[in-house]
Amino acid sequence: MKNKLVYHKTTLANGVRVITVPMKNTSTVTSIVFVKTGSRYEQKKENGISHVLEHLFFTGTKKRPGKTEIARELDRIGAQHNAYTSHDHTAYYVKADTKHFDVSMDILSDMYLNGLFRPAEIKKEAKVVVEEINMYKDAPQKKVWDNFYRLAYSGNSLGRTILGPAQTVRSFRRGNVIAYLKRQYVAQNTVVVVAGNIREKTAVEKVRRYFTAVKKGKASVFDPLSVRQKEPRVHSEYKKIDQAHLVVGVRAYSAFDKRRYALDVLSAILGGYLSSRLAVAVRDNLGLAYYVGADVNYHEDTGSFSAYAGINLRNIDLGITAIMKEFTKAVARPITQKEIDDAKSHIEGAFSLRLEASDSVAVGAGWSEVMTGRIETPDEYVKNIKKVSAKDLQAVAKDIFKTEKLNFAIIGPFQKKDIKRFQSLLRVYNR
Repeated sequence: MKNKLVYHKTTLANGVRVITVPMKNTSTVTSIVFVKTGSRYEQKKENGISHVLEHLFFTGTKKRPGKTEIARELDRIGAQHNAYTSHDHTAYYVKADTKHFDVSMDILSDMYLNGLFRPAEIKKEAKVVVEEINMYKDAPQKKVWDNFYRLAYSGNSLGRTILGPAQTVRSFRRGNVIAYLKRQYVAQNTVVVVAGNIREKTAVEKVRRYFTAVKKGKASVFDPLSVRQKEPRVHSEYKKIDQAHLVVGVRAYSAFDKRRYALDVLSAILGGYLSSRLAVAVRDNLGLAYYVGADVNYHEDTGSFSAYAGINLRNIDLGITAIMKEFTKAVARPITQKEIDDAKSHIEGAFSLRLEASDSVAVGAGWSEVMTGRIETPDEYVKNIKKVSAKDLQAVAKDIFKTEKLNFAIIGPFQKKDIKRFQSLLRVYNR
């Protein structure tokens, strides 16, 4: 790849890992603190606390007692700043002009190490999160993904929502927050990534200066996944809307599994762009959906492949059948070399675009380190993508696309009687 980047990894004395990625062709620097904790590391009674804690980090420190002080300093330097919580990790970031790197580090470390977590703020942010939960309830295109995860990972913490139930979120007190913070926000779970126009040595020195105080602790451990599934499963949520939103997919490969490169290529071919198989079959040829595509997710011990769409209510059965036909085709017949070459070219091209931005580079490096304990460089990733063959793709399709492994979530004005009909449509044929 043209955008050749060099990645450096340093481990501080307390165990905090530092990833630095110098980038000459930018005037920005992105600093991100990754914490290996998210909804799958929570107990059922604390579901949602990772996300609430993410909010609380912005509510004040001893040095910057309130939200306004934190926001004002970042606004003054024109920085982009935010945070997010996933099933596997939480991240806090600041992207700013390189000359403001010190300010970025000072604020990030202050939030990370010196939060006040006042009871009044906890109560207030809990209300904010409850409204976020309500917003998702009104957004079936997003809510259906929670339902799919609940179905695919039934009985495991990975199947719980990131936001948590409103009742649980309202129950959090300062003692709950501090206990979770002490357990999870430790050096062994912390990765600081700095990507942008800055020297490696300078970046490491700054991180060492600001994050030496992170306390040592035990690395995060999640409940092992054990799912037995003998038939396709359906979750239908009633909602009076004009368009049904659905996700249908299977559990697949972990972030460590070498087959994920073939799965990435297969996902691109099936639903990664406007000329993909699902887009052509469901949208262009049948006119059933405005949006349709495919997606993959990887976790430390498992992963998933999903197809998704928003389909006209009168044509649900036809839409499901069309998706199943594409799964079946991937199993039954080798994918043409032209389709494979186009998918690989698309993946490499999209990857190159992301490497132009310091925040994208930082997120990629941080995710790799948090999930696998090593940095997979863009060159390594693209090299593995290029190795994927038609045989690899068909082998993966045969492995994951099995009728008994299918999980189907849908939101729309459907009744209980519709569930059996949906289940009968979920068929992949090996022919």
